[in-house]
Amino acid sequence: MNLLPKYKSLLNGFVIVILVLFFPIEKTTAEDLPRVPDGFSIERVTNSELTKYPMMAGFDDRGRLFIAESSGENTRAPQLIKEPKSMIRMLVDRDGDGRFDQSTVFADKLTLPMGALWHEGSLYVASPPNIWKLTDHDDDGVADERKIIVDSFGFSGNAASIHGCFRGPEGRLYWCDGRHGHEFKDKSGKVTSKGLAARIFSCNPDGSDIEVHCGGGMDNPVEIDFTPEGEMIGSVNILMNRPRVDCLVHWLEGGVYPHFEDCVAEFKRTGELLGPITRFGHVAVSGMLRYRGSQFGPEYQGNIFTTIFNTHKVIRSQLIRNGATFETKEEDFLVSDDPDFHPTDIIEDADGSLLVINTGGWFRIGCPQSQISKPDIHGAIYRIRKTGTPALKDPYGLTLDWKSLSPPRKLQLLNDTRPFVQQKAIEELARVGDLAVPQLAKVIESPSGSFYNDTSKRNAVWTLSRIGTGKAVTAIQNGLASSESVQMTAAKALGTLRNSQSVDQLIALLKQNKPPVQRTAATALGRICEAGRRDSVSDEQLQSVVKSLFNVIKSGTPDRTLEHALIYALIRIDNRDLVLSGLDDSSPAVRRAALIALDQMNSGNLTRELVTPLLDTDDPALQKEALTIIGEHEGWAGETMTLLKTWLSEAELSSERAAVLRGFLVAQSADPEVQSLIAQSLTSDETSEPAKTILLEVIQRSTLKEFPVAWRSALGQILKTAEPELQIFVVRIAQTHDQPDLNEQLTSLALDVKQPASLRIEAFSAVGSHLKSIDQSTFNFLMSRMNEEYPPLDRLAAARALSGLPQSANQLIQLSKQLDAPGPLALPVLLRAYAKSVDEAVGLALITGLNGSSAATNLSADELASLLQKYPESVQQAATPLLKKLGVDLAQQKAHLESLKPLLTEGRLEEGRKIFFGKKAACSGCHAVEDSGGKVGPDLTKIGAIRTGTDLLEAIALPSASFARGYRSYLVVTDAGRIYTGVISRESTDTVYLRTADLSEVRIARDQIEVMKESPTSIMPKGLEQRLTQQEIRDLLAYLQNRK
Repeated sequence: MNLLPKYKSLLNGFVIVILVLFFPIEKTTAEDLPRVPDGFSIERVTNSELTKYPMMAGFDDRGRLFIAESSGENTRAPQLIKEPKSMIRMLVDRDGDGRFDQSTVFADKLTLPMGALWHEGSLYVASPPNIWKLTDHDDDGVADERKIIVDSFGFSGNAASIHGCFRGPEGRLYWCDGRHGHEFKDKSGKVTSKGLAARIFSCNPDGSDIEVHCGGGMDNPVEIDFTPEGEMIGSVNILMNRPRVDCLVHWLEGGVYPHFEDCVAEFKRTGELLGPITRFGHVAVSGMLRYRGSQFGPEYQGNIFTTIFNTHKVIRSQLIRNGATFETKEEDFLVSDDPDFHPTDIIEDADGSLLVINTGGWFRIGCPQSQISKPDIHGAIYRIRKTGTPALKDPYGLTLDWKSLSPPRKLQLLNDTRPFVQQKAIEELARVGDLAVPQLAKVIESPSGSFYNDTSKRNAVWTLSRIGTGKAVTAIQNGLASSESVQMTAAKALGTLRNSQSVDQLIALLKQNKPPVQRTAATALGRICEAGRRDSVSDEQLQSVVKSLFNVIKSGTPDRTLEHALIYALIRIDNRDLVLSGLDDSSPAVRRAALIALDQMNSGNLTRELVTPLLDTDDPALQKEALTIIGEHEGWAGETMTLLKTWLSEAELSSERAAVLRGFLVAQSADPEVQSLIAQSLTSDETSEPAKTILLEVIQRSTLKEFPVAWRSALGQILKTAEPELQIFVVRIAQTHDQPDLNEQLTSLALDVKQPASLRIEAFSAVGSHLKSIDQSTFNFLMSRMNEEYPPLDRLAAARALSGLPQSANQLIQLSKQLDAPGPLALPVLLRAYAKSVDEAVGLALITGLNGSSAATNLSADELASLLQKYPESVQQAATPLLKKLGVDLAQQKAHLESLKPLLTEGRLEEGRKIFFGKKAACSGCHAVEDSGGKVGPDLTKIGAIRTGTDLLEAIALPSASFARGYRSYLVVTDAGRIYTGVISRESTDTVYLRTADLSEVRIARDQIEVMKESPTSIMPKGLEQRLTQQEIRDLLAYLQNRK
């Protein structure tokens, strides 16, 4: 075994112990079971003695179920390596009643196994940091050989790691890798592959020939399955963020997917990032499968079933071809009302029934629905059957004597109604090798309507692809003249085998107006003609391939999926001279494809002189791509000035053009010419107001260490002459980027009583840290803006401004007498004003004020205690009763939630919408629905589909009880002693941006951060349910629950 020294300790402690347990399963009442559609039945088929914390599983060819089982502990990676406690458990149904009754530990002392694939007598398991091959040579139910076939992968312990393995129809092993990185080395120790991005890998069963199928910046691709033609569908968490998208994806070879830019940069791109085929929202998808059996009826064949951890469901997706990819139609298939029912995998048994794995209540790390681990709540496995359907006889084909079966009989079994038998026939025929090729060729060549249908022909192709000899390849080529489905299968197989003799036939497939076929042919040609790997492909053929790829692009408007396959093939071919000709093509689509390919291919050698002429076009897609590529090359921006000036002078900018302009200017903001263009355009009368707003957004988003002088001058000019809307934008830029040279103007604006109140308040926020004191009129003005007559967000802005100003002890005492006015949204912000004092009288006045404020009950005890640390002992003693009152009382919280549950019904949708977007609740200040609202908190467009009413009620009443992924609050302490709490809105290599509770964005240099840690307190304020009437809460909840 080839083991890395640092992981040898994982093997040293393995003890081969045979522990076989026999336990009967007690009957479960229907009331205790999840719900399934009419016409289906469900039963529990395990108990806690058989398995406690099952996660994922797979069957072997005898019907034994191998379960990747957790230890029930939430443990981080270092401890998992040091003390692995998870296992692979083997369950057996001895009497054939569908319920398991025997349990054996097949392999113990694993870190966090996430899958189980049986192949050729061994179990393949992804258990970080390795892919393992586990073999039981003496068939006693315990693995006696453990071999690492691929290593190693990063992981944290939160299950967003490697998952698998999965068998591709061509015979390769696949697995998914979460965004924790990998590093592969050869026998000499040389690094052969390394990266941080998430990927889907494949290799031969012996671990050789590792390939990357696709990758990107998504967090956690979980499971994959394949269509009959070999297309890959998979489940993934956080493909996109803000709003979060957990989804199903059609994983394309060479595909690049969102969302972390640093990860995306590790791949060759073909244009816009690829997206999902199904959007579930923020639900935590887990295991999935494509249903192969016939027992559920023809309407279910080919359907995708996906387990949803957070919402306690299994969702059925009908897979429908749409262009070169798919669309889906969803419906709930299994639903549980038990909040501790967390399905993590779904498996098809040989008899056509489905097994659903519920992992129980143990999992907590990284899960917003499980903030408290509940290892006492065990998981279980459930079986779903179609009622009234005759049982499938010998579903595993165990009664068949495979060794004595004749070749014609084995060929017949390629179309057997039993999916497991089909796969067994493929394996048996592949094992025969070249001797089986003539018979398999006859299957593929058989005419339409004969005994051998498309299923037989596809399976014959997959068998031949596993044989992989020259004779087998020749037989596969015959499939290129068959039906569309068989053509795709044959093209996929020939591409996998990189068969150069198929080039001309694959070119012919490109000429068919069938997007799925064209996509598969393009992918195959890209593999076969790949630079450095192409064998016996002539120059004339290569020229014909490139020309044919361009012709497909020119012939119409290929969808993004087909476009990707075509351009990725060009990138793989990597022939600069052939692709360069595309830049002169009459079709802007071809010019764009050639531009992308040249930019991404290894030998593209793209120059500024080649790209700049492409800006002179009326085609927005080509223009956008040219600008994007120019924006990625330092020193090229000067060529774009004429075009950009034209755009900036247009009275109206389309949303697409505005996005291109914004992205380009941000990317090139370090270029002196771009800086000058921005400054000049901001002060030019020829620049439209919308364009000036975009330019200010570019400055706001800039991460330059040195703020350009020209920008500062332009901002000063706007403060003097522009409309208040632009002036407020400039003031906010000054807050984020700290521009002392603008302080005099900002102070003048703040003190000018003729200016709009909103502008004055923002100006006070910007200059507060630079003032030495404030007069009573300023204090009175800001205090007056926190009265109840003003909306919550206006009061919040005033509190933010006042808390940043230098107040005297008398002013702070005066403020303490009015702490009930700001309300629960603004009060936590206002308390920052007291962090600058240690005066005993001020501290005692503060405690007195808080005791008399109804909003104070929603403060964080930890944050208040931290605020009072520097005050005298007398103040801290006076605060003790209040701090105790503010402490978390779980029983009290539970009782409070129970008292509010009657408000989950009888709400009015339209009234609830008014409350959401109204000033009283101010929900839309932080949250968006559709395209309206703020971006501080999670998008709530489909919140009703991914959260229960009780979840929504808890989020309103107890916002710190759980955090949506990506919206965890952080506490940051700088080396200057400043303390900030907020959500990380964006990051760069040297800067962190926090969105704080007062909705402002704070820019913090990384080298100034002394402490940065997770905060237990959400920036969403407590007490919303206290500000609204019961009917208003009903209406708001009705509106949110209806967002699906």
